[in-house]
Amino acid sequence: MDQTPVMTLPRVYPPTPAGRARRIDYRHVIHALAAKPQAFRFSQLRDDLLPTPQYQQLWQRAQQQFEPQQACKWMVSVLRLAYDYDCESPLAAELLQAPLPELNVLQKRFLPHRRPPNTPSRQHAVDTYDQLLNGRWTSQEGLHV
Repeated sequence: MDQTPVMTLPRVYPPTPAGRARRIDYRHVIHALAAKPQAFRFSQLRDDLLPTPQYQQLWQRAQQQFEPQQACKWMVSVLRLAYDYDCESPLAAELLQAPLPELNVLQKRFLPHRRPPNTPSRQHAVDTYDQLLNGRWTSQEGLHV
């Protein structure tokens, strides 16, 4: 069997010889957390999930500013924005500059505003469906399909 490295992670060491150290990347679990953001609040791995000291600061500020459930949802949403749009550092830097915005303001500001493409559609005549089911359908150009 051929082995191909997928990623390389730096080794982490515990602060004390008897302690434990973990290397957890939030990117691996962010979509599961987004489905159940309250799991973040009670997770034993919560502090290990925060990627940088800036995100630890954001979590502390979110806990101070919002109700506990809202703080969890806010933090998980920020992590998901960071992952989905590959903007981890700039997002943290911007959010630390001002009071934390409400979640709806944050989403309006950072989620892309995409308009659906203006695709013209044409409704076929009802009898063409009968022709299709009977195997006699022909396209507009006269080609038998």
